[in-house]
Amino acid sequence: MKEKNKETRHALMLKAKERGIKNFRVLNKNELMHVLAEGITQQEIDALVAGAVTRWKSGWGSKKKKSKAKS
Repeated sequence: MKEKNKETRHALMLKAKERGIKNFRVLNKNELMHVLAEGITQQEIDALVAGAVTRWKSGWGSKKKKSKAKS
């Protein structure tokens, strides 16, 4: 049976902000839990955040321009 996590994404984002983690807004809930875990190194945090930022940026401008609106 899956263990249910009672912390919301918002609460995790506040903790990440307090710890000074950059770009915490683009992390999903699982990534936030991982970067806030005890024993994680700064290099691991940076790698996770960099991956999330890359994923976030890939969502911008990847679609073809929309056709002009009909007059």
